[in-house]
Amino acid sequence: MTETRRQYGPVADDIERVGQGLSDLASEHHPLLGAALKHIFSAHGKQLRPALVMLSGKLGTYERNRLVMLAMALELVHTASLVHDDTVDEALTRRGLETLNALWSPKVAVLVGDFLFAQAAELAARLGTTHVMTLLAETVMAMTSGELRQQASSRALLIDEGDYFLRISGKTAALFRACCQGAGLVSEQSPECIEALASFGTNLGIAFQIADDVLDVTGDEETLGKPAGSDLRQGTVTLPVILWAEDAHARDLEAELQGGRNLDDVIESIRASDAPSRALSRAAEYAAAARSDLSIFPGSEAKDILEDLTREVVSRHR
Repeated sequence: MTETRRQYGPVADDIERVGQGLSDLASEHHPLLGAALKHIFSAHGKQLRPALVMLSGKLGTYERNRLVMLAMALELVHTASLVHDDTVDEALTRRGLETLNALWSPKVAVLVGDFLFAQAAELAARLGTTHVMTLLAETVMAMTSGELRQQASSRALLIDEGDYFLRISGKTAALFRACCQGAGLVSEQSPECIEALASFGTNLGIAFQIADDVLDVTGDEETLGKPAGSDLRQGTVTLPVILWAEDAHARDLEAELQGGRNLDDVIESIRASDAPSRALSRAAEYAAAARSDLSIFPGSEAKDILEDLTREVVSRHR
């Protein structure tokens, strides 16, 4: 029994259909594009976003084929954003795999990312509802805005909690929201239930990103596949860094670093402080809010699994 089947129970087979559909895309196009897509889809990870679509759909009228198509479209958006991020960051690996710009070139990577966005739009259009098309467009805009905000914040090493939450709300939570809200639309749920799913996705996405940002500081290189503190080394200031800086009265982190305190010392100081645990507590608050969002739905196996996910996104980092 695979981990996906154990974790996602009633929708495990349909999540596999999402992965197979993405893999099939690789054989339908130009050989170079096909090779690039095959490489991208060779590692499906935990398939959390497709799971959110299928589980949220289970709370309404479960239309398997339409939900699979929505999940594929949103996973393509997610993958395209990663391809473009890796190109902007000049990253050579992601989770142990070489990136497209490392294997081919940044030009090829940009073109593949563009194709994935276009393919996502085409799949969404097949669903025949302007609400889903609008949601997909709004999600891509929110993710791009979050990335632009991160680029601006990174240049300034901005210590600003409000800016941080705006960043992750767009960069990460917007896609979680789209998975849950979009599934609510496709499964013909009531406006109240769709709004509850949208809020659930937002809160879960924020909790997920905070927990990931904590792991970036506290994890080891073997677990992370990269040195601890990689975000800060690239200029990205995350919540545990912000909380540490406030306590240490290091509001101007850039000046402190330029004054001779090297990044290894700063990262070790953050790891030794209570900032990571305080950040995780904030993640737990958002996870609890996500569980509260589900109170509108009657009891079901799908609801239980969604509630479990709110705990797992935090507990996996403790």
